[in-house]
Amino acid sequence: MAKTLELPQLGQTMEEGTIVSCLVKVGDKVSKGDVIFEVETDKATLEMEASAEGFVKKILVKTGETIPVGDPVIILGEKDEEIADDAAPAAEKTETEKEEPAAAKADAAAVPAGLKVLELPQLGQTMEEGTIVSCLIAKGDKVSKGDVIFEVETDKATLEMEAAQAGFVKAILVNNGETIPVGDPVIVLSDDKDEVISDEVISSLKSGKPAEAAPEPEKTDEPKAPAKTDQPAPAAKPAAPAAPAAERTFASPRAKLTAQELGIDINRVQPAPGALRITEADVRKAAAAGAGAKPAAAAFTSSLPQMPQPEHQLGESVKMSRMQKVVGDRMLQSKQQIPCFYLNTTADMTDLFEYRRQLNSGGGQKLSFNDFIIKAMAVAVKQFPLMAGQVDGGDIKIAGDVSVGLAISVEDGLVAPMCKAADKKSLAEIAAYNAEMITRAKSGKITPDDLAGGCITLSNLGAFGIEWFIPIVVPGQASILGTGKIKDTLVPFNGGIALRKQMSLTLAVDHKVANGLYAAQFLDYIRALLENPAELA
Repeated sequence: MAKTLELPQLGQTMEEGTIVSCLVKVGDKVSKGDVIFEVETDKATLEMEASAEGFVKKILVKTGETIPVGDPVIILGEKDEEIADDAAPAAEKTETEKEEPAAAKADAAAVPAGLKVLELPQLGQTMEEGTIVSCLIAKGDKVSKGDVIFEVETDKATLEMEAAQAGFVKAILVNNGETIPVGDPVIVLSDDKDEVISDEVISSLKSGKPAEAAPEPEKTDEPKAPAKTDQPAPAAKPAAPAAPAAERTFASPRAKLTAQELGIDINRVQPAPGALRITEADVRKAAAAGAGAKPAAAAFTSSLPQMPQPEHQLGESVKMSRMQKVVGDRMLQSKQQIPCFYLNTTADMTDLFEYRRQLNSGGGQKLSFNDFIIKAMAVAVKQFPLMAGQVDGGDIKIAGDVSVGLAISVEDGLVAPMCKAADKKSLAEIAAYNAEMITRAKSGKITPDDLAGGCITLSNLGAFGIEWFIPIVVPGQASILGTGKIKDTLVPFNGGIALRKQMSLTLAVDHKVANGLYAAQFLDYIRALLENPAELA
């Protein structure tokens, strides 16, 4: 049976998208999760993945065409299935696109008129559930459409959830640390500031079962007055907040990062009067006033760069974050399902060291060693395209775009945002992109689209004094390159002995995709490019 795929909402505020490119053609077989279109929204160019599998029978949109979210874009079917010219409206929708079940509609109908129930949105195309990291509003607050109300951790990043509607907060239905599926209710709003919601309605929303509808009061032209009773009425119970406000510090991700950088205790910083959370400006104001400073650190510190780390105690039981669990599961998957082999070589970075110094002394975008390495990896993948492959049934599917990931350490683990089309970018463009990604990663602003579509990843621990290590291949990619610190080493050079700057390169490779000789030539090509940096300009 034919299936029609529609343009999904690739962002919380996306209403329409422009088809930048179509990555499939009629007759192609696509699997669930394959990238089939590049779509430009009001904020970025993103990838649309197939939500079902099948053979492409019809492509319903053209490059450059702008269509609203929900419009059909492609029809999939069986290999030999015939599709009529007017088949698009009648084609069967995929499971994720079918109408909500009648039970769900009944539940929605049971919500009293005037209330707005906001649900956990799908913050990424592969997101199925999310963990509530923090709630940025409280009962009684007024929120506007687009206000950030929750920080939600998905399987790929910590993202901000915006309010899809405006109103006064009547009830918060989730707690910090709670993991819920996409579509579950999280908050109740009302346009009426003084409206009171019964405990039965709140319980029904949390449980997913409809509450018994309360009888509507008779309409009258007379002003409303409290009903007379023989006994004094008990005070109305306010709905319990999601968590005690005193135990939480509402702060933006940027404010938390700034507090770490300035040595400020975020719990001692006060938000601006009337504000819902602490901002970066509040932290800087506290730092200027000398407030909130953390106790001085011990006299001895390592000379290596120190990344902000959570404070733990010996004997403590530490709850794993969702990101830690996901990273652990993916690394276990890699070790169990990817038959890796490892190659190691050493690159002479002396000329690159001087070349980088000259470029950076001329002003403009500052270049890091990572920028040169990523450029070299991208150019090498163009020469050895099998290194961008992954097993797809009985075939090896080679990526159509050379996207190189950069592993970045964050508080709860690591993320690897992709430098898209790195082979086509200049060194300055790669440097600017990487600088932006690092800043966004540290402040929790990485999106699932930043992490999608990579074919190889760079993990560099040289800044932490590590000379070499064996990295783990990211599932869905064929290889990963691990680099160590650049160190002065006495080596044979031009018939004598010279002090040269050396760096270790360790390549982990999926043996299902590439053999040892092919991968060795690939790694040697990267080494040669790094030793001749002018080739990367």
